[in-house]
Amino acid sequence: MSVGAGHARTLSVLVLSPLSEQLDRPVMAALTRELAPLERQGHHLVLERGELDPQAGDAHTLLQVEQWLARRHWDLVVSTAMSPVAKVRQLDRTVPVLFRSADDPRSYCLVRSLRQPGTPTTGFTSALPGWGKMAEALHLAYPKIRGLALLVDGTEEATDPDCPGVAIPPCRPGPIPTDELPRALGSQQDDAGLRLAAHRAGLPLRYVRICRPQDFARLSDWLHPGDGVLAPMSYLSYFHRQQLVPALQSLGLPVVYDSRYLLLAGGLMAVKTSTEPPEQPRGIELARRILEGADPSRIPIQRPEGFEFIINLRVAQAMGLVPSKAALRTADQLWR
Repeated sequence: MSVGAGHARTLSVLVLSPLSEQLDRPVMAALTRELAPLERQGHHLVLERGELDPQAGDAHTLLQVEQWLARRHWDLVVSTAMSPVAKVRQLDRTVPVLFRSADDPRSYCLVRSLRQPGTPTTGFTSALPGWGKMAEALHLAYPKIRGLALLVDGTEEATDPDCPGVAIPPCRPGPIPTDELPRALGSQQDDAGLRLAAHRAGLPLRYVRICRPQDFARLSDWLHPGDGVLAPMSYLSYFHRQQLVPALQSLGLPVVYDSRYLLLAGGLMAVKTSTEPPEQPRGIELARRILEGADPSRIPIQRPEGFEFIINLRVAQAMGLVPSKAALRTADQLWR
């Protein structure tokens, strides 16, 4: 139902977040600013923050989300991560949801497309197809590499019976056989871009699967001397980055990541999506449109405008891997 100056209503907004209150402050401040015109029109705004335990398992998180949803009728649910959105949709398929996430909502079967969600779910995702860009940056910085190797996280994802996807085979660590690749890559969408970049560079491309942190010690068996390595953000690379990054560095190979988190853990290079201004979180401006009656199923999902190329020169020097002059000129940031 739309709202207007002559029809004052109580508008209830729930913000679900596994982040700390301090990290959530820009989102909460932006949301308060965005919804202020509705209060000036006479509407009563109820804005509650539902903090979720980031270490909780799926069952406990589902219980927490269920408890928050039961508190009152919500006109809008805002989530700072994708996992709570999936839990909301599991419990309620009608409440409008606005998300801010690093994940692609299509991989959770939450929307039909980024341009036309088709479900009452929209927002901002920082996920862009970037494997091809990562490969190009790696070859630009280290043109003498003799091959490309992509690390693939083989941990099993939860499945939704209403969202038939690609079945992930049992996780067997090591090089992935060609006939297993479509299933092993699952919902990840940038394999075509990666293959094109490898073809243009004239480099053989291999895929190496990791299943658990213990596999990091075996990377030397699976990665070849002269390889350039692509390590996209995944469950293993994020939650076990303090083990993965040193394990890769110990091999002396150039590695490109797609996250600032992995750079902060000591990574060499990253090709990541463009950073938004911290005081203006993208997607929050959609909240007022939805509360005023816009159909979230028809609001295109917002995405970053491009990529940033970052080189950690301190790590490069420590590893004895000098990036090319072309890469140094091209990089958006040089960490010294």
